[in-house]
Amino acid sequence: MTHTDDARWNRSLRALFGEEMFAAVGARLRGDWRLDALDVMRQATGGPFGAVTPDDFTGVFPVSRSGAEQIVTTLQGEWFTTDGIPDFSEREAELTAHARTVLERFGKEALFFTNALTARNDPHADMLRRDGAYEGFTGHVMDCGVIAVSATEVGVFWGFTIG
Repeated sequence: MTHTDDARWNRSLRALFGEEMFAAVGARLRGDWRLDALDVMRQATGGPFGAVTPDDFTGVFPVSRSGAEQIVTTLQGEWFTTDGIPDFSEREAELTAHARTVLERFGKEALFFTNALTARNDPHADMLRRDGAYEGFTGHVMDCGVIAVSATEVGVFWGFTIG
């Protein structure tokens, strides 16, 4: 881990991610981060990423660190919006702090990617108030997430809308 301890990182993961979400980290073992991310995605139980290929990564776009934090924050909301998070206005600072902790692991030089279409035109857009359009990675009704890439690790943080 780069900038946070295991206990703090695990506490933040538990605070943000539930049953319909996926969070996993793996080593950077290949020259292309996309292949490393694909390896991490294949750790998912139930196979939501089973049909993902390297070509699917054309549907992910760079996003700023703050945008990545905002997306990770919203993954727990229904349809990945703040409207779907109970008491969001009271909990925003707490949830954002947990998202920041999760992504700090990857260091200051990390790159972040998302399938949220809002990032395609503006990686610095306000991702809390983004359009609800995504390049889907799975066969679920909707899926959204963040891929964090450092020199040594890749993390995949994803949410799924089942029905």
